[in-house]
Amino acid sequence: MNKKNFPIFISLFIVSLFFTVVFYYSYTIVKYNNESFMTVNFYDAELEGNLTSNDIEKIKDVNNIEFVGEMSINPESAKYKNDLIAVNYQDNDINKMREHSDLLEGHFAKSDGEIVLSKSLVEKNKLKLGDKIQLDFGHRLIEGKEIDAISTFTDKESYNLSFSKDFEVVGIYEDVYNKYSRVNYALALKNENDPGKVALKFNSFEKAYDNKVNLQNEINKKLGRDVPLTFNSNLIDYYGVEYDFPHNILTELGIILSVIGAILLFVFFVKNIFKVWAFRKIKELSVYKSIGTTDFQIYLLLLKEGIFLSVLPILIGHIFGYCLILKLFRHLEIDQGVENLVSSYFSPLLSLAIVIVALLVVVFSIIQPAKKVSKISIIEGIKGNLDFDSFKKKRTRDLWKELKLNNLDSIKSQRYISAIGVITISVLVIIITVTKYNRDFSYYDAGYNVIASYYSENKRVPKVFKEIQREIPNDKSYISKESYIQIDNDLDLSKESISKSLDQKLEYDLKKSHSSQLNGMLIALEDEDFSKLGASKGEFILYNMVQENPNTPVAKANKIPYFNNPKDINLQIGENFQKSIKISKTIDDLGNYDSITLPFYVKIYTDFDTFFQLMDESKDEEFINAPYVLNMNVKDSEVRSVKDYLDNKIRESIMPNEKYDINTKADIEMNRKSDLESLKKVAFAMAFIIFILNVTNGYSSINLSLMSRKKEIGSLYSCGMDVDELKNIYRKEFIEEQIKSFIVAGITTLGVMLVISRIAPNLSLNILIRYYDYKLFLGFSIVVYAINLLIYNFSLKRILDRPTIDLIRTE
Repeated sequence: MNKKNFPIFISLFIVSLFFTVVFYYSYTIVKYNNESFMTVNFYDAELEGNLTSNDIEKIKDVNNIEFVGEMSINPESAKYKNDLIAVNYQDNDINKMREHSDLLEGHFAKSDGEIVLSKSLVEKNKLKLGDKIQLDFGHRLIEGKEIDAISTFTDKESYNLSFSKDFEVVGIYEDVYNKYSRVNYALALKNENDPGKVALKFNSFEKAYDNKVNLQNEINKKLGRDVPLTFNSNLIDYYGVEYDFPHNILTELGIILSVIGAILLFVFFVKNIFKVWAFRKIKELSVYKSIGTTDFQIYLLLLKEGIFLSVLPILIGHIFGYCLILKLFRHLEIDQGVENLVSSYFSPLLSLAIVIVALLVVVFSIIQPAKKVSKISIIEGIKGNLDFDSFKKKRTRDLWKELKLNNLDSIKSQRYISAIGVITISVLVIIITVTKYNRDFSYYDAGYNVIASYYSENKRVPKVFKEIQREIPNDKSYISKESYIQIDNDLDLSKESISKSLDQKLEYDLKKSHSSQLNGMLIALEDEDFSKLGASKGEFILYNMVQENPNTPVAKANKIPYFNNPKDINLQIGENFQKSIKISKTIDDLGNYDSITLPFYVKIYTDFDTFFQLMDESKDEEFINAPYVLNMNVKDSEVRSVKDYLDNKIRESIMPNEKYDINTKADIEMNRKSDLESLKKVAFAMAFIIFILNVTNGYSSINLSLMSRKKEIGSLYSCGMDVDELKNIYRKEFIEEQIKSFIVAGITTLGVMLVISRIAPNLSLNILIRYYDYKLFLGFSIVVYAINLLIYNFSLKRILDRPTIDLIRTE
């Protein structure tokens, strides 16, 4: 490779690498989200009622139905050695529907005698695909009563064996059930005579939904009776079948504009490199022009050779970028503890699209150099003179001002080339800023490092939680249970809230959420803890504090009084139940019972008995899903041992229909940071790519500028000007442009922040400025401008070291 073409090679290598990393990263994330969604929503609709195998065969003849499958409603209990298993069943049509699933190895059961087992069971018993195992089917009993197959294992239960059956392990599945339940997942082939849930898969969900009335009538006609057809509500939203065309196309418009913007950005970076390359061929191209070659033919000549030079770096950049993205996702898989984020990382069509987009950058980048070449007269071109000015030279009394005016385009290009690179990095910093703010916004450390959640339908505090509080030394602890409620917006705000314009902000917030009620939480505490807040059993306490600024992260927010001492509050539980409650006391400090309070949320505290009484009155079943929560703060050195102790202690007393989970402060913090760290890795990779492009483009731009001014430099040198003086004058001019470049980048960054703050009011300009990483921005800027200055000094020295006659020669 000609070393003069190295800037083209490295620039197009970076362009291809950039598009490969960005496109494949986006493709993999979108694919991951789609596959995760389709893993759960693998069927398009379901039919209610009991259907026979004969009924199912009839339905398969209905137009647009691709598959009709059955799956078990309730799993069966089985044991392998001492491990409990919940065996689920699905038929071959369901197998075909589940193109995306959490199947790690092998395949679904295709015949009787085949089975898929969960990963943890396989690893624990050192099983592998093809192994023969015997499962003991039976019933799990507690005091003679049968319990569900997925109930949490306890020492109180016994197992009544019914029969045994041999299976071949044909698949390994991701763990499904809570690890604390000690129940393993298995999946076998469903017997067609056993009752099950009937699921449908259409050839086209959109067509089926649009034609749902006729489809329902046709199914009823086939079966000779009414069998309700229910479409998957999640897929209705996913496909946007209830939205109009403009709404759906707008979701794709952002992607299209982003791709176009990226192409234009790289055209800006690469065009100067091709310009230098084209100007080195000026004599050859001028000869072609002298024999009648048109401007378009000149462009085609440059394009043909440019594409020839570009193919190799684009392909190498694509391969390198693909390897880089694979390595990135391998790290993400390790961080998230999964085998594979997606089913397949490679897409031939996507790779072809990336190569085409990179070639489009080349095609558009050669347009301007071709136009510039066409403006040079044949005589001047054959001489090798780069004189693009068709207009009359500007004249002033100040020589240096005149030279600057007549080379303004060349000088300004250096300013904007550096600015574009720095601005691009600044936008990446803003993206990290927004992500960091969103991560921090809802994070709150209430001062507890062990949190245990206990899911139970019993209307009493788990006895085991009280025992744990007594047995484990701790600085502080309490037990709570909470339920979401809504509050009528008829309360008078405090003077402090009104003075901070919270009345207007609250009105805007309610309008944005299309609600007329405030969000709130009803929180139950034990009698002793509730009394410490200053109230008696049967009463209600209002935590009467609110964020002064609703956009400030919760942990850093200043609190002010919310309401003007309300005596009664009208609340709603569930969809229909409404009740007016009397507030016996308002407080401004929760002490040891502090917890996260989101902006404008209303928190009301009461005792457990009163809490359950309200729930009984409301007949709201949602509160059953809310866990009892034990918050404890123990010595940091004992957190891990305390977590293990809680696990064993809770397991000894838990009932089969109950579940639990245990988290530590360290667990929560690790999960909170993982997404931001992944984004930072991608952002830094993008920053490095932009940096390399900025350097290569800066190198080409500086050399192009000095090439066009070499006669000027040679003339001044021949007039007796000192070399050092010339260096200082030109260096000063360049530094001035780089300072202007930095100012342009700073102003543009501020402008981008302002636009974001207008589009997303919760991201105020003040927040963006406060969270912005100035060290990263300044560090990148200093490196870019320092390298540009080194390149300029080197290029200028190289010109001044040449004999004067070579600089002013016109051949």
